Amino acid sequence: MGNWPKVIALLVIISVGLGFGGYMFYRNEYVKPRQEITKKREELKAAIENGKKATENIVAMTTNLEPLYTRSFPLNNVAAAQQYEIWLSQMLEFCNMEDAKITRLRYSPNRPAGLSTQGYGIQTECNLIDLAQFLYEFYWTPFLHRISTLDITPDESSNKLRASIVIEGLTINFRTNPRQAYPLLNQLPLDANPPKQLASGPFAAYKALGDLDVFRAVRTGIDRTKLLLLSGVPTITDDSGNSVTVSRWRLESEDRVITLKVGDDLKIDSFVGTVVDIDDDFVALRQSNGLLWVVLLGRSLGDAIAIPPNLF
Repeated sequence: MGNWPKVIALLVIISVGLGFGGYMFYRNEYVKPRQEITKKREELKAAIENGKKATENIVAMTTNLEPLYTRSFPLNNVAAAQQYEIWLSQMLEFCNMEDAKITRLRYSPNRPAGLSTQGYGIQTECNLIDLAQFLYEFYWTPFLHRISTLDITPDESSNKLRASIVIEGLTINFRTNPRQAYPLLNQLPLDANPPKQLASGPFAAYKALGDLDVFRAVRTGIDRTKLLLLSGVPTITDDSGNSVTVSRWRLESEDRVITLKVGDDLKIDSFVGTVVDIDDDFVALRQSNGLLWVVLLGRSLGDAIAIPPNLF
């Protein structure tokens, strides 16, 4: 009887060990592998979904970029430069651009981005309507190009303009798949549909630009007295507290204001006169030859009224 407690204790220890061992075996050999399988399955599902989304994004991006691909310069940059210079020459001649000179500027390949740019410079003389015609034809043509700089200088002795233009042409250096038709290898995409960049399709809508003389103020023979307006006759107070009435003149050709008080000289082109009186509604000026002129508020110096000298 004395050994039974030891036997029972041993059996209990054996039972607990077998139970714990069975539990660990069940966990390591059954539960844990299945948890890992479940985790990997979820990771695979997430990877598949991410792959689907990435594919959808690529397809959408390719679709969105398709109009750009069809307008890309040729993949062969030598052919691209030669053909584009020919097109530029023909277009400049068609638009009556005189003494036009084309210069090939910097070629910039950007291989990481898959893009290349080729610059072109143009020096020419033209009328405003001819320049409008060139811009119209330029943006109507379906090339992937842009005007990055346009400098216009009026000729003071004629109605001509000297134009300096810098153009950038863009080449997309890759295709999304081998069967993709664009970008072309050696040919400019003349058969592509033109982009809808213009506010109006027909050039007739832009012909009114030819009637404007936006550079009239800098041309020889332009009378700037017609562009000098008497815009106000305010009373101002200086730092010492003294009040004085001044005349303010707006020179429209230069978008600046000239302020004069009684006794100051007004000099504009060939006109030189001294302010002799400032009224609420007019300003009187006297020239060195004794002539007196009155400019009404809101009118230009060119509209000045001559008055008898004995009135002042």
